[in-house]
Amino acid sequence: MIELIKKKTAEIIVSGKLKHQKNPELSFSSALKKSFSFLVLMPADEKDYRESFEILDYLDNQGKTLTILTNDFRVSLLPAKFRNKAIGFAITEVSKLNLPTHKLTERLQEKLFDVVIDLNREENLFYSYIANVVKSKIRIGFKKRKADSYYNFLVDGSDNDSAKSYNNFLNCIKMF
Repeated sequence: MIELIKKKTAEIIVSGKLKHQKNPELSFSSALKKSFSFLVLMPADEKDYRESFEILDYLDNQGKTLTILTNDFRVSLLPAKFRNKAIGFAITEVSKLNLPTHKLTERLQEKLFDVVIDLNREENLFYSYIANVVKSKIRIGFKKRKADSYYNFLVDGSDNDSAKSYNNFLNCIKMF
C-alpha cells in the first residue's frame, strides 16, 4: 500500500514538473542521422540489460558519441569498450519516491544530448523522468503506460522475448 502511494505521489510530482514541456514534431529520419551525442538509459531488468548491448554496438559503429546511464554496480557488466562512457548512479541518488535526486539530475543537465534512448521495456518513472530533464529534442522509448507523455518516438517492446524486443528496437532505429 505504501509503495502504491509513493508511486502515485512520484507520478504527480513528475507530471507537475513536465506539464509545460512539449514534444516538438520532428523528421526523425534526418534528425537521427544528424544526431551526434546520445544518452542511453540502460534497462533496470537484468535480462534486458544484457540483451540491449547490441544497440550500444550499433550506435558506436555509427560513430555516435555515447553516454550510458546505469546503476553504479552494473557499470562493470558493460562490455569493456563502453565502461568509460558510463555514468553510474548510486542508490543514494535515488529518492524515497524512486525518482532521481536533484544531485543526479543536475549532473546530467550539465551535458547536452541530441538523443535520449530509454531501453526500459517496463514502466520505470525514474528513467522516464531522466529522459525528460536532460536537454534533448529526441526522446526514444518503448511503448508502455503513459509513454507518449515522455517520449516523442515509441517502439513496440511487448514481445515476451527480450531479445526479439531489442532486435525490433534496433531495426526501427536502423531505418533512419
